[in-house]
Amino acid sequence: MDFDYSPEQRAIAETTRRFVEKEMPRQQVLQWVRDKVEPPQHLFMKLGELGYYGFLLPEAYSGLDKPDPMGMLAFVEQFARASAAITTAWGRAAVILAPLVARYGTQAQKDMVLPRVMRGEVFMALGLTEPGSGSDAASLRTTAVRRADGHWVVNGEKLYCSQAKSAGFLILAARTDPKAVKQEGISTFLIPDPGRNPAIELTRIETMGLGPVPTFSAHFKDLVLPPDALIGAENKGWQCVLGGLDNERLYHGAIGVGASQAIVDEVSAYVKQRVQFGKPLSKLQSVRHKIVDMQLRIEAARLLVYRGASVLEKTGACHNEASFAKVAGAECYMHCAMTGLHLLGGYGYTIDSGLPMHFQDAKLFEIGGGAMEVQRDIIARGLGL
Repeated sequence: MDFDYSPEQRAIAETTRRFVEKEMPRQQVLQWVRDKVEPPQHLFMKLGELGYYGFLLPEAYSGLDKPDPMGMLAFVEQFARASAAITTAWGRAAVILAPLVARYGTQAQKDMVLPRVMRGEVFMALGLTEPGSGSDAASLRTTAVRRADGHWVVNGEKLYCSQAKSAGFLILAARTDPKAVKQEGISTFLIPDPGRNPAIELTRIETMGLGPVPTFSAHFKDLVLPPDALIGAENKGWQCVLGGLDNERLYHGAIGVGASQAIVDEVSAYVKQRVQFGKPLSKLQSVRHKIVDMQLRIEAARLLVYRGASVLEKTGACHNEASFAKVAGAECYMHCAMTGLHLLGGYGYTIDSGLPMHFQDAKLFEIGGGAMEVQRDIIARGLGL
């Protein structure tokens, strides 16, 4: 099986590498991390100008004759080298939620959302997790009740709605049939400008990492939505959510690969010039072997991510493969962040090294989008266990 990039995909990787060097130098990224502020929208609009929001969108909006999951991975690996967190700000729209609208939305919803996403004009947010439903997401309790005039009234609370305050659109999963069994009574809704809606109270949640990508709790108090806010069929929203989660897991794996490779490259350069006991650290076998073990994990994770992209391109879905990719990429990232920080010693503990940023961000990918235990259960079911 050939996972080599095409010439076009190699060009995407090289263009992204140059973009990151110019637009996202380390000190600028670390400043965003320290200040806990989102990067300026024009950064993402420049990605829109390059066409980097359209990898998984229909030709009518992306200009691509078919989806390009491998092109998406070529971009993500390079972009995540600068910041895993900022990559999620791009991917929540480009990989998870805009493709959901493209697949299940009405023509009016597509025309409202997709052109703006393609231009990099808007962030998107997801309202799924709740105080009582994390890994068991289908147990959500937020309700959407249809009135006699066809409008929906939403009440409930969501957690970890990243970028909800600045998002142009929020996609909400709510229970529309309280008598149905879990997944069968859930619907999804499109909410424009959630940060400006007086019926939605947003409160920032302070997190260990992902400083430039703020996350919020969202309280919905008698939020009224028009009939055309419904995405897809009533009570069939769980299927919409699952497709988005599979995409998320695949690209989370790619983020782990790209960020891990950045760590290995930095550590390798450091140990070659850092002299202790009369010789460079790179001459110590124990140091070399740790770096080799990091690279082994990266190569294995990269192959699983590429396999997921290959299946997605051929079949339009990648459920088990996405879980393989996420577990491998996320655990690789966490391992490389811990090992890399250790190998850099005192310098690794300083903010300027970039390793604390990676260390704080890496844990999110073992939790968000489905914890490692959930992913292993998905894989186990695929094995018939």
